[in-house]
Amino acid sequence: MKPRALFDVAATAEGKIALRAAFAAGRALAEKFYGARQVHSKGFRDIVTDADFAADRAARRIITRAFPTHALWSEEDPTPPQRAEYVWLMDPLDGTTNYARQMPVFATCLALTRRNQPLVGVVYDPLRGECFFAERGRGAFLNGKRLRASKTAALERAIAGFELARAPHARALSLKLLTRLAAQCRTARVSGSAALSLCYIAAGRLDAYLALTLFPWDVAAGILIVREAGARVTQLDGTRAALRGGAYLASAPRVFSEFARQAKIIIGEQ
Repeated sequence: MKPRALFDVAATAEGKIALRAAFAAGRALAEKFYGARQVHSKGFRDIVTDADFAADRAARRIITRAFPTHALWSEEDPTPPQRAEYVWLMDPLDGTTNYARQMPVFATCLALTRRNQPLVGVVYDPLRGECFFAERGRGAFLNGKRLRASKTAALERAIAGFELARAPHARALSLKLLTRLAAQCRTARVSGSAALSLCYIAAGRLDAYLALTLFPWDVAAGILIVREAGARVTQLDGTRAALRGGAYLASAPRVFSEFARQAKIIIGEQ
């Protein structure tokens, strides 16, 4: 489906701008994907590329022109914005390590929040041409088709997704969780893109997903898309998922309780 046709899915001006910004960022990523890389370290096991900044600029121009009074908080400018009613959270390139090695698993993701609650969420995979989109209370969509989470009810039939944390202690815990839960699931995946993994929960491609060290811009769009598709997403301790970052658990509704219970067993052993 061509991006222009997707604008019919958005019911609000904010939703249409979110789509425009995501498509612009996605074009910047696609154009640079097979070219030379400028890769820089910005922390332990953490990198940034020239494409991250190009995508950020492309999306930022559209958002700030349309809504000059809104705040914008991006991974590439991680200083929290001053208090504002409306804040855009953006990760212009989620899956930077994949992208830097020309592994085609990455996306651009952005969300509009009001008083720390997501109103609009977009995750756009430009190489596959897949656009995941949600507006609060209006459902979740993939290229205009409504999404529904899977009906999987047993952990042994579930496909689970994970991420490996960067910090050594958190990575050790990630591996313990992966070992226990993957042993009980049908199989497991480590995608390298939290935003896409959350959308795959919404689309029924994954049944459960767990990550320990995510940032607000990683999850803001995905949380809304997951909820609007009828799946569940919480902090790892079971409290309602918030945009404060940290550890998150998402899953199809019928397998959530068992997945969460098994995760808590490992957490309790620490």
